[in-house]
Amino acid sequence: MTARSKKRRNQNNAIRRSKNKVKELKKLKKMLGFIEEDAGEGTLMDKIKEITEQKKQEEELELIKKETMEELIEKETNEYVKREKYVTVINPKSNVKHVYNVKTKRDQFGQYPVWYNAKRERKKKRRHEGKSAKHRQFRGHRLHFIDRTSNWKALLAK
Repeated sequence: MTARSKKRRNQNNAIRRSKNKVKELKKLKKMLGFIEEDAGEGTLMDKIKEITEQKKQEEELELIKKETMEELIEKETNEYVKREKYVTVINPKSNVKHVYNVKTKRDQFGQYPVWYNAKRERKKKRRHEGKSAKHRQFRGHRLHFIDRTSNWKALLAK
């Protein structure tokens, strides 16, 4: 960068600073509370009180929502838990208590656990009932003249 262009840039920046100085000063005074533009609505302290009241109301609403959610969860949990075997698990992220039924593997909300694999569960069930899982004996290409009854080794030897 040449000295001439640097000088020109500094001059323009000085003009811009002097022009914006008035606006920035006014904004700063308004922020600190020295100037009140909306004098008709009330003083600065009144506005601050209104804001704090709104904040308190919002916090109370959040607390009520949280309590009602906990009550609903507790109610559903109590309805679900009967005389069946169950396991209680607490989710570390959301702190929600899940009561899983050992037989159905579902919780009180009707959801399966994260690790649940339905396909593997069906396979276990078939094995338990005595029906073996499907085994594919002939993988790959099967020659048309070879089946289980034919003596294929003798055919290939010829």
